[in-house]
Amino acid sequence: MTASVAEMIGLLAACGAAAAGIATSDPRRRTIAIAIALVAAPVLVVADVWNEPRVADFRGEPVQIAVALIAVTVALAALTVAIRRWAEVLPIAAFAVLPIRVPIEIGGETANLLAPLYLVIAAGVVARLLDDREASRATANASADAWPRRLRYLLAAGLVLYALQAAYSEDVSNAVENVGFFLAPFAVLFCLLSDIEWSAPLLRRVLIAVGAVAVACSLVAIYQYFARDLFLNPELFDANQLHVYFRVNSIFFDPNIFGRYLALAIAAFAAVIAWNASRRTLVVSVSICALALLALAFSYSITSFGALLAGLGTIAILRWGVRGLAAAAALGAVALVALVLAGGAPTSDIEDVRSIDSGHADLIEGGVELAGDRPLWGWGSGSFGRAFYERIERARTTVSHSEPITVAAEQGAIGLLVYAALLIVSLVTLLGAGARLSLARTLVAACFVVMVVDSFGYTGFTTDPATWALLALGIALRAAARPPGAPATISA
Repeated sequence: MTASVAEMIGLLAACGAAAAGIATSDPRRRTIAIAIALVAAPVLVVADVWNEPRVADFRGEPVQIAVALIAVTVALAALTVAIRRWAEVLPIAAFAVLPIRVPIEIGGETANLLAPLYLVIAAGVVARLLDDREASRATANASADAWPRRLRYLLAAGLVLYALQAAYSEDVSNAVENVGFFLAPFAVLFCLLSDIEWSAPLLRRVLIAVGAVAVACSLVAIYQYFARDLFLNPELFDANQLHVYFRVNSIFFDPNIFGRYLALAIAAFAAVIAWNASRRTLVVSVSICALALLALAFSYSITSFGALLAGLGTIAILRWGVRGLAAAAALGAVALVALVLAGGAPTSDIEDVRSIDSGHADLIEGGVELAGDRPLWGWGSGSFGRAFYERIERARTTVSHSEPITVAAEQGAIGLLVYAALLIVSLVTLLGAGARLSLARTLVAACFVVMVVDSFGYTGFTTDPATWALLALGIALRAAARPPGAPATISA
């Protein structure tokens, strides 16, 4: 299977415009580019699924379509007005809804979409088009720093490469979905957040929003555990009946994604704790971490626990040097105890082949085999699931559950080289240039490490909005960094 001319035009339009928005330093060109990317992304997806039965059925319901369009338009207009009046609404809302997926039923099938985040991104672009402001100080400063500039170029190159390698993909539709639902809109989000002038009060409000969402999700998960009740994922509920342990998913479909966002929240507030905050802030932060840690234990996401330990280790090193690793080890021991108290660590993945996280080892082995078959250029963007099904084993999947292996299988050495360069440059950008002098930059670096490690053991690096949001915030904070030796504050 190869991409049609129309599909390639759409993919290149969405990825190319998003890449241009990331790479350019001109504010007007960036605004135009991200607007094009944001329009091209949904058009690309709609064109791909237009003739599917579920969409065809939905097209026959004009009343539902009209109601949906009116609701979206009203919400978009209201959010745009709010962003234009209070600029802080954009970053606060974006980070608050970053992980929230809404189940949307179309033609009898349900898809869990990041609808609130898409709405925030769209409102941000519309507000930017209407305001037509000059470049922010953050953008101007960032352009003079070599490492953030290299990071921008690598992100842009990765987008264009993904579009080009869809030309020979085994599963063009999956590549289209990845671009339309994830890569293009998240690149737009990156542009919006990296251009913001971040301040200490704004960062605190964002952190409060993140904490509130983490607490709410944790309380839902704790209720699920003790009530032995789940929603949004009937497969997980059925799988739980086969084991002595009970996994929760809160408001998420996938308990591993739930675990990832809990690990991010814990790492963020652990950074606040490590920086000797006021007594009130310390109590609140410890309470949030404790609640989220308990919910994380009930999720049984081993990968998320490992990622959390890596994030805590990053905080310890940046805050106290090598000696700080002892503190991270102590917190890790507490996490492991919490996992045991939750009912004992699972001895294996869910055995049922229909479950969402079974057969990880087989997927990794199959991914390595696929990468070996086409080591240079891979099987094409978004092709892992189809290639695995047809050449390795007839099992339902879309990724290998290890990001490097997925990249190697789909994009070969070419894509793996860009991916490795992106990781290195990202870590240098976030960890370098006095990051240890700033609470905010330490927090961002630790959360990014959580994302990297979690993607090694599960999936979703560039297809997770947290990666793009953290990179954008890290670039903006580095641009606004105080000179070496200046007092360390949350503002960078």
